[in-house]
Amino acid sequence: MENGGHLTRLYVICDWVARLAYINLLWIGFSVAGFILFGLMPATAAMFTIIRKWIMGENDFSILQTFWQTYKTEFLKSNALGGILMTIGGLIFLDLRISQSGTTSFSLVMSLLMISGLFILFIMFLYVWPIFVHFNLSIFNILKTAFVLSISQPIFTIVMIVGSLAVYFTMMNIPGLIPFFGGSLLAFIMMWSSSLCFNKIMKDSN
Repeated sequence: MENGGHLTRLYVICDWVARLAYINLLWIGFSVAGFILFGLMPATAAMFTIIRKWIMGENDFSILQTFWQTYKTEFLKSNALGGILMTIGGLIFLDLRISQSGTTSFSLVMSLLMISGLFILFIMFLYVWPIFVHFNLSIFNILKTAFVLSISQPIFTIVMIVGSLAVYFTMMNIPGLIPFFGGSLLAFIMMWSSSLCFNKIMKDSN
């Protein structure tokens, strides 16, 4: 019985490894198909959609078909959301560089504010795609909800930050893993943590 249990756990692990590798390859392939600039965001939305289904226990569906359908359906909305995030991030980073070029106390205060802004944008980003695929919200409400959750749910935020850093350092030390798990493993951590967060909020509200 014990050996059977070990084999079952080994099978589950291997199954998840294969799933994450496959979805990561799809993510890269569809991102490239959209010339990165236009393909990255819808491919990311599609990847999170698939991973959300897996986490919720849905397995009886075509991965490729679902990925492609989501990619097409969310092409414009995901690119609009990504464009807004990159624009905000770019403006904050530009202001930071300008502030760092100064030597006054005002420049120092502005630099600290811009660094804080980039950090808030980063933790908002951890929630953005899980919210995007889990709820049917407008772009404005996605951003607002991501901001509220990033501040009001510190435990889940910390879990995602630590998990993201762990994935980053793993990929930097073993770069051969990037084509197979560089995006999907990070997406899994973000979606899994966010799902726990969503479930807790729903439970507390009842």
